[in-house]
Amino acid sequence: MNSRKVMLVILFISAGIMLGWSNSYAQLKIAYINSQRILSEYPEAQQIQKKLDEIRAGYEAEYNKMLKQYEQLAKEIENQSLLLSPEKKAEKEKQLQDLGMQIEKYRYEKLGPQGEFYKKNMELTQPLYDKIDQIIQKIGNEQGYDYILDVVQGVVLFAKPEYDITDKVLDELSKTK
Repeated sequence: MNSRKVMLVILFISAGIMLGWSNSYAQLKIAYINSQRILSEYPEAQQIQKKLDEIRAGYEAEYNKMLKQYEQLAKEIENQSLLLSPEKKAEKEKQLQDLGMQIEKYRYEKLGPQGEFYKKNMELTQPLYDKIDQIIQKIGNEQGYDYILDVVQGVVLFAKPEYDITDKVLDELSKTK
């Protein structure tokens, strides 16, 4: 009989916890944003993207110039192959090899995964991302949201348009300078 009372008490406690848990979920306030839209419509983000595009174009122009030099030297070696002495041919082939290594080094240092472009990208975009995050935190706290999701990250499979606070974030961003 004693174990039966214990089981009943555990059952009632469990039911109470489950009811309380489901009630707390029913009261969640959730909203979402479209981060891609924020980045495409916010003027500061557009300026940063334009600057990054210019930097990348500069690096790529220099890289392409180096590739042309490489191709010209390779063509020159090929065309003059029969006319060059073995020493002169070896010297030109060494130049070609050195130029190839310079090109790879340049590509890695400027456009590689940890290169200058990557560092410049982080330097320019991180303050923007921090600013957007602060605005989202502010709206979340002021509006009492429990969660704010990003549809671009693939987290949201369905959402009613009235829960989209992207416009609020853009409005707040436009107020900051």
